[in-house]
Amino acid sequence: MIAKPINPKWHALIDYALVGSLLTLPPLLDINKKAKMIYASEALILLPYVALTKQPVAIKRLIPIETHGKIDPFNVAQFALQTFLKPFHKTKKELIFNVAFTAIAGLTVLLTNYKEEQYPFGKGL
Repeated sequence: MIAKPINPKWHALIDYALVGSLLTLPPLLDINKKAKMIYASEALILLPYVALTKQPVAIKRLIPIETHGKIDPFNVAQFALQTFLKPFHKTKKELIFNVAFTAIAGLTVLLTNYKEEQYPFGKGL
């Protein structure tokens, strides 16, 4: 089996960056209003989910990282499926942003080792 190089701490940092990108990039890219609202809603749902997962940069460690890892593929699938919705086809910007976001999120999920015990909290980045 191929080793997965992303540990829970790096995964969380990437998740925080992805949430931030959902809030900041659509307005900067002048993406349409409906798509911006969808992205903002998704960010507000994802932020607590990341912040409450048991990982080194959590605000409160409640959700086991293994559970987070079981939910992540559904989040990526949802982003992939929304590519087919009308708000994400107004211009090429919406489509490209959504496809790129989905690819980055999907790659992060594929490369993450969700085994909590292999990365005790507080050990390195």
